[in-house]
Parts: sequence; C-alpha cells; structure tokens
Amino acid sequence: MKVERSVEKAGFYHYYPVVPVVVAVKAGDQLDALTCAWYTALSFDPPLFGVAIAPKRYSYQLLKKSGEFTANFLTFDNVGIIATVGRTSGKEVDKFSAYRIKTLPSTVIKTPVLKDAYAAYECRIVKQYKTGDHVFIVGEVLAVHYKGNAFDKKDKMPDLKSVTPALYLGADNYIAIKSFGQIRMGKEDILKRGGPRRKKGQKTE
Repeated sequence: MKVERSVEKAGFYHYYPVVPVVVAVKAGDQLDALTCAWYTALSFDPPLFGVAIAPKRYSYQLLKKSGEFTANFLTFDNVGIIATVGRTSGKEVDKFSAYRIKTLPSTVIKTPVLKDAYAAYECRIVKQYKTGDHVFIVGEVLAVHYKGNAFDKKDKMPDLKSVTPALYLGADNYIAIKSFGQIRMGKEDILKRGGPRRKKGQKTE
C-alpha cells in the first residue's frame, strides 16, 4: 500500500462515495441552499444530525442568523439540483428562483424542505464547533419528512428497488447504483457464520 504524508498529494476522497445532503436555510426573506458531503448522525436520543460547513459560505451566514436548517436527500434524477446549489453562491444568485427549485413548508421551523427530496430533516441548531477550516453544526431533528415507498417498512432502510440515491465520488463526480448485492450481517448472522463467540458469562456491549 502506498504511503503519502501530504493529504494534498494523496487526495482526500478515500472515504467516498457518500450520499450528498442539500442543506437549506431561511433567515428572514433570504432563502439559500448548499450541498454538503461531510455530515453524520450523532445521537438517537435526542436525535442529532451534524454537518460541516466552511464559514466563508454565504449559507453559513444565514445559518448563524436563523439557527435552523433542513437537510434534504435527493435521488440521482435530481443530481442537477445537487451540483448546482453546491457550485453557485447565494451572494450572486437566488438559487431557488433561478433554478426553479420547488419547496414544501416545514411543520416546526420556517426553513422549507425540498419537494423533490425522498427524505428530509427539520433541524434546530444546538451546538457549533470550529473544526479547522470548517464549522461543525449540530442540529436537533424536530421532524422527519420521507416518501413511504422509498423505504423498507420493517427496518426503515432505503429501498433501492424504489429509490436511487445520488452518490458523490468527489471532484464534482456523481454516480447512481441501480442494483447490487445486499447482505444482512447482524450479531446473530455473524455467530451463525462462525464469528467470535462470547465467553461464558460475558455480556455484550
């Protein structure tokens, strides 16, 4: 395996692909959106969702004013929206008007969700952390919007027979995966396959 001490030379896309999220924010009459690949769920109770945003971004200034945002997940059919809001600035263009992005009202906060999203979170900002050249924003999820046919009814996982999420490879490249192998590998499945067994009296974490 090759070793490179310079991240700049080695690149910083090794953890991709990821499903990009379109973060929308409304502060007063100003509505903007940006695309993020650096985000994660943080907690079930309370439900927390975090996203990393560069403070130079116009949307970040609106986030500081509004204290809220929506996180929107789109299919590959809507990759144009994902790429466009990620590569244009709200300082120069009204993205929602110029690119005809349709929205639906949220139920708790003022920032809307994207109509074309197959899932979206309404979030109120509860924490912010400076992380190098980005700010990690933590939002409490106050409401979840989702299209029922896009998710498995039992486990609530994305049903890839019904929905094709956009995947970001890095460097402005996107892909779609229509079908691939799927395997369940829970604790019981691992034990059945001859995985490590607990010692007598040992408790699971």
